Amino acid sequence: METQKTLVRQLQDVIGDFVRIHAYSYEEGIPQVFHNKLIILSTSAIVEETAPYIGSGCKVVVAKRTVNFEHIDKLLFLPEQTNVLYVNDAPETVYESIETLLQLGINHINYIPFYPGKKNIPEVDIAVTPGEVKLVPPFIKKIVNIGPRLIDIITVMTILQHIGLLGKKGDIVSEKYIRKIIELSKNLSKTSKESDRLNKHLKQVLDGVNDGILAVNSKGVITVFNENLQSMLGMFPSKAIGRHLQEVFHNSELVSFVLNHSQEESGWFSVLHTDVIVHRFHLENEGAIVATFKNAHETIEMEKTFRRELVKKGYIAKYTFSDIRGFSPAIEKCTQIATKIAKTNLTILIEGESGTGKELYASAIHNESMRRDGPFLAVNFSALPDELVESELFGYEEGAFTGAKKGGKIGLFEQANGGTIFLDEIGDISLKVQARLLRVLQEKEIMRVGGNKIIPIDVRVIAATNRNLLHMIEKGTFREDLYHRLKILYIHLPEVRNRKEDIPILVRHFLSQSGRSHIQIVPEVMARLMQYHWYGNVRELKNTIDYMLAVCDGTTITMDDIPNESFFLRKYQDESLRPVSSISTNVTSSPSQEEELPVDQEEYLFILKVIHLYNKKGESIGRKKIAEKTQEWHKDLSEQQIRNRLKALEQKGFVVTTRGRAGIKLTRPGVDYLNVPSENH
Repeated sequence: METQKTLVRQLQDVIGDFVRIHAYSYEEGIPQVFHNKLIILSTSAIVEETAPYIGSGCKVVVAKRTVNFEHIDKLLFLPEQTNVLYVNDAPETVYESIETLLQLGINHINYIPFYPGKKNIPEVDIAVTPGEVKLVPPFIKKIVNIGPRLIDIITVMTILQHIGLLGKKGDIVSEKYIRKIIELSKNLSKTSKESDRLNKHLKQVLDGVNDGILAVNSKGVITVFNENLQSMLGMFPSKAIGRHLQEVFHNSELVSFVLNHSQEESGWFSVLHTDVIVHRFHLENEGAIVATFKNAHETIEMEKTFRRELVKKGYIAKYTFSDIRGFSPAIEKCTQIATKIAKTNLTILIEGESGTGKELYASAIHNESMRRDGPFLAVNFSALPDELVESELFGYEEGAFTGAKKGGKIGLFEQANGGTIFLDEIGDISLKVQARLLRVLQEKEIMRVGGNKIIPIDVRVIAATNRNLLHMIEKGTFREDLYHRLKILYIHLPEVRNRKEDIPILVRHFLSQSGRSHIQIVPEVMARLMQYHWYGNVRELKNTIDYMLAVCDGTTITMDDIPNESFFLRKYQDESLRPVSSISTNVTSSPSQEEELPVDQEEYLFILKVIHLYNKKGESIGRKKIAEKTQEWHKDLSEQQIRNRLKALEQKGFVVTTRGRAGIKLTRPGVDYLNVPSENH
């Protein structure tokens, strides 16, 4: 119907003031047989069907059709090599239209013929049609309607000749066609100028930003290379634009990161002796990829400055629940509980072994809570000496002690006001600090060290520990009333050995996190990783992946890349999963008896072994040297942590600490505990 109206309108414009035009559709039925008429058929496809209706004295003109110049510019703006479905009502009109477009030079797109009944059609996004919108398949996302094809100028001249108007109207018709082409050219020129203006403006914008910006098309050819990237890498855009990415950048990891789809959106790379941080995103509709480059060292300095500001303001919660990896029932249940209790304003105690992600959950809970817009401050008690804990937590007044800052100092509880404070390794604080912390939880107020003013606070407390607080209560090293104040809400984070089905997910995450998502792991290696108990939990698993990435050859991790047995934590010789809670109070028992150590038993055993080694050599050893040794053991305990562990060992009679050069000594029960024959001492 649209085709009929368009062709009648075209003829009316040319000869309507001289002749009367009647239009009929073969599909709707022709009412009579015509005699002595000029019959114009819109296509050769209906010659046979219309023959019975054409009587004596008729002249028949089969129209040649051409594209509608008024809408042809729509095709010119489709990207090069775009696959489009060309939709029309019959095979003849489809192939004729495509041939016309190709002859006119509109050959930068790939035409796929489509007509009713056509089978095996690829699902592309764009359809082009000369007015037959109703025939477009439903899977098409974008329709470019270029309007019904018009009768070409040769056919129009033939019609004029048949009705004796060629001499009178021929020049006018030619002039109209030329005028339309000129008008189309003007529109294209205007559009081209506007496009050039926008391109120049866009280039100024791209060159004005602080980041290096690179864009590649769907074939990996560089299309954008801004001035800042030139300055950063010392490479001229003219040497890069138009070339494939891998011809310009010889870092295969960077090329793979930019061109391949992966979950990771950022990575750290070395390019032409410059360390850069690259952020990448896809322009899905165009198949293009944009990558921004930041100078890594400048970024680190900016990050440090930004971090200092965040610390001042307290906004340092880095994780959300979306950062938690795993789909095991244990981790999903834990995350469900954490998500629910995040909505409350109550104190939370998080328990779990080292490396299970206690800080991750604390950050996620804060970001899911009503306090998400408030500050989040974290303090690790194992990293703070006892004498500094109070002043850091509660602040101090001027002159409170020697070395106190002029004007005093605001404490972490005050800085966290309106937000959340995360008290990590809560089991490492002294009884004195426990008493002050209990008051804060009970009264919601603090007093600075050396001050006499009560300061009300509005802070949610999340505490975490890898120690057995119940056993510490039995020993008298942790207050029972503080324990109950902390454990209003409670989460126990599952150990990796109890959610082994998450190991493949964690492994792929660590590979992606390292910018090495293309690395393959042979099934035997994954099976071996699934067998380990991972007493160091997620942290130990990540260390293992980092180790294998460092030593593997090529892009595949094999069995030869797995660390030897000494690399892994072994809490028990039989590797059973029996629970542990504390060092046995019976220090005189023989080594064959069941001896229980705290949650991190391996730490205590390691400390005893280090002391014994130095004792045998007749050398003194102190906390600092033991802390240094733990770094070689991939544990990296602080001096304060060593102090706390030694205090526990000394209470059980396993070690004695003497002043001066003698240092720390292993006692007979300590030697027996290590099951070392006496003649070796």
